[in-house]
Amino acid sequence: MDQKTRDLTVVLFGNSSAVHFGDENILLGKAPEGNADFSQTVPESRKISGHRVNLINILDLQENELYLDSVDQTIDRLVSENEIHSFIFVLQLGQLTDSDKRGVEWLQKLFGEAVLPFTMILFTYEREEDDDKVIDELKKNPCLEQLVKKCGDRYYTCSKSMNNQSEMKMLLEKIEFTVSENSQRCYTAEMYNTVSDFRKSLQDSESQLSADNSQVQPEETKSTARKQRAENPNVSSFLLIITHISINSCTEQLITTLFNYKHFSDNKTKEMFISSHS
Repeated sequence: MDQKTRDLTVVLFGNSSAVHFGDENILLGKAPEGNADFSQTVPESRKISGHRVNLINILDLQENELYLDSVDQTIDRLVSENEIHSFIFVLQLGQLTDSDKRGVEWLQKLFGEAVLPFTMILFTYEREEDDDKVIDELKKNPCLEQLVKKCGDRYYTCSKSMNNQSEMKMLLEKIEFTVSENSQRCYTAEMYNTVSDFRKSLQDSESQLSADNSQVQPEETKSTARKQRAENPNVSSFLLIITHISINSCTEQLITTLFNYKHFSDNKTKEMFISSHS
């Protein structure tokens, strides 16, 4: 399909306070109803600069603290029906909150590390003179600079009202460039299902472990643990690595480590894995 008429599917996440909803908002339009059920979320289609843009609005989803299981089914439906070209993290210039700092990590927890090449940051500004302050903000705020780097240094600025046709056209060009960088690939249902299935597998394992431990007396637990360590000395070393990663790194690295270890079938490979991470 000609790039000038390409349909684009975009996910917007972040805090709704970073935007002004209204009839003049080219990208978002009016604010969604306050009591809207997330499970009923559907993409909103808009015609912008020759593109048909399918917008999936999950602004404030991180703030709502919905159980991940209740989100999974809806996200799975949305991704299955729509290959996603770009995930846009909306941040207001000069208003970086603690929740914002965790925004990309939250996205990775939900969509997996594969989401990063499709992610960009959209800085919104209140006053037109603030449009040129991004570089200054990055220089004085290491956390913000780190977020931008995590998104491959992909960012853009626009007004909070999102009512400027020229800015929206440039935003779509940025998205097109991201698609080109990804060799015309999109974020797919297969990518999401891989993450979702593994997350559920970890949850099931934790639940089973918790249930097993509750049925075993303390001395029996210690005895079993000693026996397991004797039979497989790799386990202790692996747990130390997991503890180190949990304390010193981020969620996606922990999940990747667990995933890799789980799929090593022989002890020799596991020994090499442990040695490389110690």
